[in-house]
Amino acid sequence: MFFNHDLRVPTKVAVYKVICISILLYGSESWIPYRRCIRMLEAFHIRCLQSILGICWWHRKTHIETRNTANIESIEHLVLQKQLYWLGHAIRMLSNRLPRRLLYGQLLTGQRPVGRPKLRFSDHIKSVLRKCDIPEADLEQLAADRDSWRSTCATGLESFAAASDQAASDRRVRRHAAAQAVRVGPAWPQCGRVCASDFGLRSHLRVHQRPQ
Repeated sequence: MFFNHDLRVPTKVAVYKVICISILLYGSESWIPYRRCIRMLEAFHIRCLQSILGICWWHRKTHIETRNTANIESIEHLVLQKQLYWLGHAIRMLSNRLPRRLLYGQLLTGQRPVGRPKLRFSDHIKSVLRKCDIPEADLEQLAADRDSWRSTCATGLESFAAASDQAASDRRVRRHAAAQAVRVGPAWPQCGRVCASDFGLRSHLRVHQRPQ
């Protein structure tokens, strides 16, 4: 389907959302993803979008441009959206429901191991609220009404997407600035060639050592 030229790009993206994204993020409401997991999911997401749009590496398209062309959000954005919606749904449940009891429950005995233990769902939810600029103290009040919680999540996810895209653009600018920086190295006295490093100077030395 991705390589079918008879289908329009919006149709391909719509089918990709319904089938691929739904299967890929099944059960993601209860995930506790680490950064390495998000990077792997994002890599798969971008590869699929590049196949749909016919983008190759020599086109020099950034991930942001690829997502904007396909009119789709990043994988982290989609995961956070599903988790925030599920969080509001769990908070609005009755106090005797199992998901709400697990959300607010704590172990009475035992202690966590020394060092940095694995993240708990509550810790992950706190980081999600910070990323989306949602005050933790007003969480239950905001989640009590379904419509207001949806608008709050939409605003928070929009600010998160803008901050994430800006951070990615800043990293790209820094990488390009470092790559384009001119490094002045030692010059070979016979030909005046300027090498960027001592290793390059030693490699160029072999040229002058060859028999004429």
